[in-house]
Amino acid sequence: MSTFSSDRLRSKRSVAVVLILVVLAALAGGGYYLRPRFEAEPPRIAIAADVDMLGVAPLEIQVTDQGTGLKSISATLSQGGTVHSLASEQFDRPVSEKKIAVAAATVKGVKEGPAVLRVTARDASLWRAFSGNEAVLERNVTIDITPPTLELIADDRYVNFGGVGAIVYKASADTAASGVKIGDYFFRGFPGQVKDHPDHVLAFFAHPYNVAPEARPTLVATDKAGNTREMRLAYELKNVNYRKSTIALSDSFLQNKVAPLLTDAAARQGAPKDVFVAVNKALRKENEDRIIAITKKATASMLWKDAFAQLSNSKVEANFADLRTYTYNGEPVDTAYHLGYDLSVTKN
Repeated sequence: MSTFSSDRLRSKRSVAVVLILVVLAALAGGGYYLRPRFEAEPPRIAIAADVDMLGVAPLEIQVTDQGTGLKSISATLSQGGTVHSLASEQFDRPVSEKKIAVAAATVKGVKEGPAVLRVTARDASLWRAFSGNEAVLERNVTIDITPPTLELIADDRYVNFGGVGAIVYKASADTAASGVKIGDYFFRGFPGQVKDHPDHVLAFFAHPYNVAPEARPTLVATDKAGNTREMRLAYELKNVNYRKSTIALSDSFLQNKVAPLLTDAAARQGAPKDVFVAVNKALRKENEDRIIAITKKATASMLWKDAFAQLSNSKVEANFADLRTYTYNGEPVDTAYHLGYDLSVTKN
């Protein structure tokens, strides 16, 4: 073989090796690029574990996919051989999370009784012959679109503005929660508090000082499916004229009594009126929110007996819901309602 032919053969082999390396590199690069697109992890579907009833209240379903993202979601309700569509979504661009809310009461043809809720989610993966990964959640549920019943047994005919009333009522056995709602306030009812009537429910409620006098409360009962029954309550509201007072703030009071209440050292160094407003508004609101959170955990056990009696030989220093205006150097800086009842005894 001539030297020329040998060189040509070596040249062709070199070109072939280079081409093979290029192809291998391209395949490796393509595989590295496409590998995430072939992920095999299916989406995740989450529904509250205690949900076994569907009704008027929307049921929230959360679907997530941290891989290629969600491509489609559907929810159906099967009952008596008929499949009802609750929701169906297709995504042009995959999303990592989606929440949908479904309600059985809005679906035409659904009847009360057993049914099967089926949620299907598919991701945008190229796995499974480019069809993607599928997740399916099925749950046996009961359709209930009938609200609970309410029967008023006894109520107060007179309630003070800012004062408390009491009612006794009966709610049907399927009731999950009940009580009295007025304005933004809700006062929970407690069963088993009426002697010899375990099915009766007792509720104490207020006509709050910061709710309009013409407002009236509503007795509310809700079942597990979210169906709600409401009954308006009627009573004569007795007007109470709460005291209005003006309190002058001194530098010594602000420095020695108010400023130490702030945990933020920098906030204590602010202008005296700013320090007071921070305590009177922000800290007061924080404390009130904590009290509300604690009282929401009340149990169905009465922690007192007999009537309340005022401390003997005591003087009322401040009433509930007195409106106070605070001034500093003769200028109003803030207002607040006194949400307590202050008694003082100077002797012994």
